[in-house]
Amino acid sequence: MVKLSAKKGGRGEDTYYLNVPREIVKSLGLLKGDEFILSVDTKDGEITLCYKRVKK
Repeated sequence: MVKLSAKKGGRGEDTYYLNVPREIVKSLGLLKGDEFILSVDTKDGEITLCYKRVKK
């Protein structure tokens, strides 16, 4: 399960984060500083978030 958290961002607005479990990060070889493109799809009341890692 991934939980949504919020922190105060610029101009007093909240910035939202998804906390990815450490086991998933390690198994996928993700590193701090990796960049991702986010695509969002909604269908039948369900939300699908798809992250694609950007090759540097």
